[in-house]
Amino acid sequence: MIAVRDGAAAAALVDRDRAAMLYAHGAGGLLVTVATSTVVVVLAVGPTLHRALYAWLAFMASVLLGRALDILLLRKLRLRKHPEGPAGRFEIACFATGALASAALWAVFPVIFFPVIGNTGRTAVAVVLAAMAGGGATVLGPSLPLSIAYTTAQLLPASVMFLLTPGRDNHFLGSFGIGMLIAMIGFARIAHHTVVSALALSRANEVLVTQAEQQQRATEAANQDLAAAQVALNEANDSLERRIAARTADLEREVAERQRYAEALARLASTDPLTGLANRANFAERLACMLAEAEAHGTALAVLFIDLDNFKQVNDVRGHTTGDFVLQTAARLLNEQAGGIAQVARWGGDEFVVAMPDAGDAAAARRLAENLRAALVAPLNAGLENIRIDATVGIALFPGDGRTQDELIRAADVAMYEAKKEGKGRIQRFDPTLAHNIAERHGLEQALRAAIQNNELSLAFQPIISASTGACDAFEALVRWNHPRHGQVRPDLFIPIAEQSGQIQAIGRFVLLEACRAAASWPGNAPAVTVNVSVAQVLSGSLLDDVTAALHATGLPATRLQLEITESMFLGDHVRVTPVFEELRRRGLRILLDDFGTGYSSLAYLGKLPLDVIKIDQSFVRAGPRDRYAVIRAILSIARALSLQVTAEGVETDSQRRVLTLLGVDRLQGYLLGRPMPQAAVMDWLVEQMPIALKKAG
Repeated sequence: MIAVRDGAAAAALVDRDRAAMLYAHGAGGLLVTVATSTVVVVLAVGPTLHRALYAWLAFMASVLLGRALDILLLRKLRLRKHPEGPAGRFEIACFATGALASAALWAVFPVIFFPVIGNTGRTAVAVVLAAMAGGGATVLGPSLPLSIAYTTAQLLPASVMFLLTPGRDNHFLGSFGIGMLIAMIGFARIAHHTVVSALALSRANEVLVTQAEQQQRATEAANQDLAAAQVALNEANDSLERRIAARTADLEREVAERQRYAEALARLASTDPLTGLANRANFAERLACMLAEAEAHGTALAVLFIDLDNFKQVNDVRGHTTGDFVLQTAARLLNEQAGGIAQVARWGGDEFVVAMPDAGDAAAARRLAENLRAALVAPLNAGLENIRIDATVGIALFPGDGRTQDELIRAADVAMYEAKKEGKGRIQRFDPTLAHNIAERHGLEQALRAAIQNNELSLAFQPIISASTGACDAFEALVRWNHPRHGQVRPDLFIPIAEQSGQIQAIGRFVLLEACRAAASWPGNAPAVTVNVSVAQVLSGSLLDDVTAALHATGLPATRLQLEITESMFLGDHVRVTPVFEELRRRGLRILLDDFGTGYSSLAYLGKLPLDVIKIDQSFVRAGPRDRYAVIRAILSIARALSLQVTAEGVETDSQRRVLTLLGVDRLQGYLLGRPMPQAAVMDWLVEQMPIALKKAG
């Protein structure tokens, strides 16, 4: 409760600091707003608009006068009434009321006046509003909702009005404004987090200083007590009887301490020191006794394997002290929820096991699992913030899912991992097919290790066609696995296995070398070859060497090799990844961004990536008739602004091809234009396509 009160008090102090920061910049903000509103009126004034503009300016002046009254007079009155400082949230609300009133007037300005003022005036006003939005995102950082609302009022109405106004320049300005709004919101979040973190750290330091002073006083008091005890001891030494009594007491205390030490060792051998729950060895002994009793009485027994979801993020982001707190709290909640009907133990890390005797049936075990999970999902109070966790639970029942403790724990563990594959925060009952699937996956993993040596891997090539000429610009190299027993194994099955087992680097080198060797054999003005690259190949640090080795071994010019990557490659460690692809581009390779629009596309981020081509995901091509290819049009606008070429995947009909060509897509790929084919068929396909390409070119 003390921690909660300290946390609430610290939060209230931070709120007051936030309000003080807002009011500290308030006067300057008023002056900027007066100047800006006057400039905007001068920029927009015309023969037919001066009355409306002056009326708008009068409203703005009234609002600014009210805000000045609040800043210069009312706040001082509140401070006199509350010397310790008025409530921070109330102060923020007072300041936000005036700021939002100003924002509302800024928001209506483009809606009322953009339709009747010229392009130059609109553009100049938009520039002023953008500058105001940038300043507001910084100055209003102590209040994230206010900062976002103010920035949105400055940029969104003007951007929408530009988008609704005919003309390519207007549409570009509108799109740019929307992009700038998104960037400003992100900046506002960063500024708010920085301000609040700094204020919280400052208040936390004050608390630490206070605690240090209290500790010093406690230490001084303890020293005084120690001095008094020393005097008493000296007096006790004056009497032999007292010395004997003291020695006897010492011996008794020593015996008691040894007894406590022995008990502590026994507890340590059977309990987890962090959570106080039974440890793995203790749980195994108790489970063995439960199984023997269940066997003797013919009753069921359930074993639940519980794994905390995203616990590693708690350790990485908030530190191991908070992680220990989460584990201790989770252990307490599980123990309380079990209510004496089940044995709870910590298995290791963030994993727990529960044994429930007399389980009855699977429904009873599932109810217990649901109750345990429900107890964990409630927010956990950790100082100034709440932490939310969840859990994935696997269930195994005796005797159907196993008859020994090892079999039951393994079955529950398998069920838990299967549940995690389908999505975290789930409960899964063990199914014998799960073990079969795991065994089958393990078999594929082992077989994949020998697939390259046994010549089981091969490449197929799918053409990428120029939309304007119909000529083949490139072939995408696709890896295929012909398993001697299972036949053709789907790439979406064995590629994840290769990535998880660390074999993707060897497979990537094989695909890169074979694709370059195949492309080098194509005659004449041959197309380029495109190879997919995984994030593991880049992070291993060997991609540059692998590309260099493949080009040197095959003699393929670097300009005929293209690498396909995904957006997710830049999310984990873009500082390491980006320089690799910048160096590859300097050597003449082209970099393609695959599946654009389906991941974490960001306009601010996209312009910084070393790219030449973006590939529109086939889902947008299929969805085109429903939304009139609106998404594709937007992607093309972005690509043109960034000087990037665009390839559309999944082209399967003539209608799609015609529309995509008219929209301005540079290259097309799909079954309509050519299916993946073996290397032996590429030459014949190129010969067949030559007359078609010549006819289009003519």
